[in-house]
Amino acid sequence: MHNLLALGQREIILYRTNRSTLPDDELTSYPTETSLDKAISYKPDAVIISNPTSLHLEVAIPAALAGCHLLLEKPISHSMEKVDELCKAVEIGGGKVLVGYQYRFHPGLQKVKELLINGAIGRPLSVRAHW
Repeated sequence: MHNLLALGQREIILYRTNRSTLPDDELTSYPTETSLDKAISYKPDAVIISNPTSLHLEVAIPAALAGCHLLLEKPISHSMEKVDELCKAVEIGGGKVLVGYQYRFHPGLQKVKELLINGAIGRPLSVRAHW
């Protein structure tokens, strides 16, 4: 929420099941829906899916079908069971999907990518990373 506000986003609608530990006092000034259908009826441009992993696709699939762009926390699901359904929903709805992986844009990793693309460090034979 704080990142959206820092980016100047003010039109925020929350879908909440009221089962989280997120404090309510910070959220009282935003419209909050407890029905996913009602939340999607606002026709949001994008949906940030940050609920528990096992519940991601329950929100992502209907949002994708409604044409919303999705920012999904990683991993996208706890199983592969409905991933094909999500792909079809995205194709039908026409939105885009980004899987949030906070280190994707880390300057160190971007430098490694650049060095590999440019062949500056040769061809890797093996890589081991610990974060």
